[in-house]
Amino acid sequence: MTAMCAIKIPRERFESSWLTQPPQFLQSDCRSADDDIAVSGLPLRVHIIVQIYITIHSLSFNSTLPVLYTSRFCSLVKCLLIIVFIYIPDGKVIGQDTTGINGENATLLCHLTETDDDLTRIIWKKKTRENPEETPFFVIRPGGETELKNGLKNRVQFIGNFAEKNGSIQLLRMRLLDEGIYTCTFSLFPSGPLETDINVIVFARPEVNIRGEAPVAGYLEVKLASCFASNARPEAEVMWRLGDLENSLRTETNHTINPDGTVTVVSYLLGVPLKHLNKKNIQCLVKHNNTQKEELVLDYTINIHYPPESVIIIPDSPKNAKEFRCIVDSNPEPTSYIWTRESTHYYGKKLPVPKLSPDINGLYICNASNQYGSSLGSLYISVHTETSDVCWGLFGFFICCAVLVVFGVIFRYKREWIRVLQCSSDQGVQGSGEEQRQEEDPGDQNESVSLSQRNSDTPQP
Repeated sequence: MTAMCAIKIPRERFESSWLTQPPQFLQSDCRSADDDIAVSGLPLRVHIIVQIYITIHSLSFNSTLPVLYTSRFCSLVKCLLIIVFIYIPDGKVIGQDTTGINGENATLLCHLTETDDDLTRIIWKKKTRENPEETPFFVIRPGGETELKNGLKNRVQFIGNFAEKNGSIQLLRMRLLDEGIYTCTFSLFPSGPLETDINVIVFARPEVNIRGEAPVAGYLEVKLASCFASNARPEAEVMWRLGDLENSLRTETNHTINPDGTVTVVSYLLGVPLKHLNKKNIQCLVKHNNTQKEELVLDYTINIHYPPESVIIIPDSPKNAKEFRCIVDSNPEPTSYIWTRESTHYYGKKLPVPKLSPDINGLYICNASNQYGSSLGSLYISVHTETSDVCWGLFGFFICCAVLVVFGVIFRYKREWIRVLQCSSDQGVQGSGEEQRQEEDPGDQNESVSLSQRNSDTPQP
């Protein structure tokens, strides 16, 4: 008797047959399995079936079971293996491992390609830190209809396209417990399901802050500040930027693993709390390459406490003072200001001055104090009323002197001007008289000339 086993699927066809013979020929039938299988046009996986079948019937040949049952077992396994392997679909599911950040959204990409089979639904399953057993949590049906399962509620959104065989989803408000393996399964007809696994890793941003200290000035090394990068996954890198204080301060770093798998890193700034360190500016730097591209920079001002040291009293205006102020070098600011003048006490950082007059003359003392100590400053005030009279007298004296000088200069130059004018008038009068005489007595002039000439011609004895 001969039996025929045949299976038809789209684009593929194979044919397998086996024979039932008398018992004496069954052992050779199992040994010649390749002669009993006639396969044509099948993919490579069918050749794997042949190898598995050869292994099975080689084992059955050495078994102690009756030959008839062994032969039938070999033939049954042969057909089942062929059926199973031929119904593996040819499509390809493309997925991509991804990372998420705690509290933010993560996208899980899943796309089916290289198949023309009908897509009936898409199923998402997960194995996470919260639940290590694989459980379905999201189903997508034709038309984009979705169904949520197993507690994720509204934290899942379908962002793909069912008609395009795109089953991508988005997980909202990721938690550390959501980390795990997510399986995207496409149910196809008639070939069956195709799936791929997507590994999801959840990181956590560090919570960064600086905890300041306020040590009292002294000469023993203490903690000046602490920089925290808390609850990060993986751990963050913490360092200090100290500038000119690099050689006078040092740092220590401590790591703590939290129950949820996050790590807290704290870096301590240590040094001797000297007064000159107060109000020095430094920076804490935090790096976390998994969640941020640039390092975080936190500014901090060193805070050193010390008692009041120098106390200075100054007026609010050098000319018209209305109050005196008590300026103190201390940290923190003084909590008490006590002014003393003779036996009178005043309180407050500022002392009002009603008017600069002899009534406010005297020694003023300001006593400033905080929780670490106190210090004194003093100012002596002396106001004289005659100062203004003297000033006005001096001013009048200088005015009188200036007027006298001006009059003296004018008088001197005026006398010279009068003398010059008189000389000019006398010369004019003499010149006019001579001309008049010459006009009136021209003969006399000629006589004198001739007389002089005669006298010159007369020989000398």
